[in-house]
Amino acid sequence: RGDDPVIFLEHKFMYDMEADVPDEAYTIPLGEANLVREGDDVCVIALGRMVHTADEAIAKLRDEGISCSLIDLRTTSPLDEDLILEMTEECGRVVIVDEANPRCSIAADISSIIAEKGFHSLKAPIRKVTAPHTPIPFAPVLEDAYIPSAAKVEAAIRDVMGG
Repeated sequence: RGDDPVIFLEHKFMYDMEADVPDEAYTIPLGEANLVREGDDVCVIALGRMVHTADEAIAKLRDEGISCSLIDLRTTSPLDEDLILEMTEECGRVVIVDEANPRCSIAADISSIIAEKGFHSLKAPIRKVTAPHTPIPFAPVLEDAYIPSAAKVEAAIRDVMGG
């Protein structure tokens, strides 16, 4: 631990989620992503609430024989490029799930890193599942349509698999 400032952002929709948390004090290493699931067909990369959204889609596809890895980035700066590139090489297909705008986002940044350093490993174009390139709507029904869903993640995974 250090005395340097750290910015921690919480997602409001994750407040009601439950998870196992150690009783003792613990830290999450900065710059070290978590490989939530291992699979051979598609590497899915997500952050925050989108990890849960992606996992929902992956669970459904697993029953159909599509095997996906899931990377929870946990931190964006520093970014765990090593794990991203390792899993890109292993799977050859990548879907990035991000609630942010598709431009100037972590999804765009990761796509660029893979294109520069892991292009030779790709069996299909990288797919990004993001919010649309529009302002965030105010109405709840529009907000639900704006945020990436498990159905959109599932469609992107099927797309990179060629179906």
